[in-house]
Amino acid sequence: MDVLKGLSMDMPLLLSVINEHGAASNGRCEVVSREFSGEVVRFTFRQMNARTKQLANALKKRGLGLGSRATTIAWNTHRHMELFYGLTGMGAAIHTANPRLANDQLTFVVNSGKGEILFFDQDILPQVEAIAPDLKHVKTFVVLERRETMPASASLTLECYEDWLSAETTAFEWPEFDERTAATICFTSGTTGLPKGVVYSHRNAFLQTMTLCSLAWMPVPERNPLVLMPLAPMFHSSAWNVPFGAFYIGRKLVLPGRDLSSRAIQEMIASERVTNVALVPSILANLIEYSEQTGKSLEPLEALISAGGGLSPALISKLQDQYNMKTGHNWGMTECMFGTTGILSAPQLDLPKEERIAYQCTDGRQTPGFVFKIVDDDGNPLPHDGETRGHLRFRGLWATRSYLDMEVGSAVDRDGWLITGDIATIDPDGYMCLVDRAKDLIKSGGEWISSIDLEKIAASHPDVSMAAAISVPHPKWQERPVMVVVKVPGSKLTEQELLDYMKPKMAKWWVPDGVIFVDSMPLTGSNKVRKNELREEYRDFLTGSQA
Repeated sequence: MDVLKGLSMDMPLLLSVINEHGAASNGRCEVVSREFSGEVVRFTFRQMNARTKQLANALKKRGLGLGSRATTIAWNTHRHMELFYGLTGMGAAIHTANPRLANDQLTFVVNSGKGEILFFDQDILPQVEAIAPDLKHVKTFVVLERRETMPASASLTLECYEDWLSAETTAFEWPEFDERTAATICFTSGTTGLPKGVVYSHRNAFLQTMTLCSLAWMPVPERNPLVLMPLAPMFHSSAWNVPFGAFYIGRKLVLPGRDLSSRAIQEMIASERVTNVALVPSILANLIEYSEQTGKSLEPLEALISAGGGLSPALISKLQDQYNMKTGHNWGMTECMFGTTGILSAPQLDLPKEERIAYQCTDGRQTPGFVFKIVDDDGNPLPHDGETRGHLRFRGLWATRSYLDMEVGSAVDRDGWLITGDIATIDPDGYMCLVDRAKDLIKSGGEWISSIDLEKIAASHPDVSMAAAISVPHPKWQERPVMVVVKVPGSKLTEQELLDYMKPKMAKWWVPDGVIFVDSMPLTGSNKVRKNELREEYRDFLTGSQA
């Protein structure tokens, strides 16, 4: 049967298209980047485009091209951004490795990427020197620095990134190739077992960027021109594609570099007039705390995109009432980057404040091109009634099907739906709410307790900076919840005071059996708490020597 097809031109969705669009249509927009030294440097989109072409010429001279791979271990800087455009533009894949991994995991990740060139920031040199003897594929080590600030190494021959660029011309024609070609490679955080590789195609990244830039996903500032600063790292799902988004819509991009202290972030917000940030809740909480303790304003910040953990009703209310700030809390994972939008739909915008905030505390609605469902233990669909809990599954335009170098379909169930490992509810309007990671649920006396709910309640206490709820073995109930808590600096909060605060907000049998105060939490590269480490450290808290 002959089917009428569209008669429009075909053009592959390549990241080089966004790069060229940024230079041609938004060429005077700025990329502002903070160096390792603290110096702030500026480039226009047009200048950065020229630098990516110099980089492409340098890469081509060293044998890279369509199908090649190169690895980076770097922070959010202009040079790292150039590698995204330079490598992908010529058809190579950029593999971003997480410098926060332990050396054995980092070695595994770099080896799995199979890149022959390793680009890294100068402060990461000691880590690179430590793992270099075990790297199987890397032949060239390139420091992302100028000649005058190059570090020295007794064990490695180092090349200078800026020397590579200065030796090349800006004449380079980006090739055209299949949009399904690999563009970026990112590994999961490895909270359990070894990290797994996820490969995004150009088509994936382009469609993600288009969605990111839509009114349905990004909160829009009203008082100032839009200026974007991604605090989510580029080695974690490409900083949620915010850097590509800046080129796509023509807005100033601020890259914070290595220093993510609250002081440094506040200074960049103020000096560069940042209106929108993309970040995880732990960084947000620290930033708010810093502002309140020092009196330093967060203006002109107007909106934030958050993911990687829930926002409490108290925090959302504070952001809206005291900081006049919009929030968009989204859900995603390495396997899909993001899958929901935290921007409310029209019916929820008109609700009374408390009801509206309740929706803003969910994990959002599915984005266009994504379909979610929840299933029981046997894979049978469950109702979207906002109450029934089930295993979260999804399919989508940029959802992964297989992990790198693993069997085809290794990420999905028998019906082709991606296995998230999350337990969730979905309401009739499509709002999804994570109940817990399946592995983090606490089963006490045969009844389930949500660690996420406990954490949200504990974190709403003004003296709590960070909270994690973990299951601990119990002689009678098999498991009981225990809170691990980081207090706000200077707080004298006691265990009993926190438990008394939590009790009225939950069922009696949910109340934790204890509170452990710690100075800091073990975190993944995406600033998620490594609960497996906490469970192991405190496994005897109720039964053994620590009880």
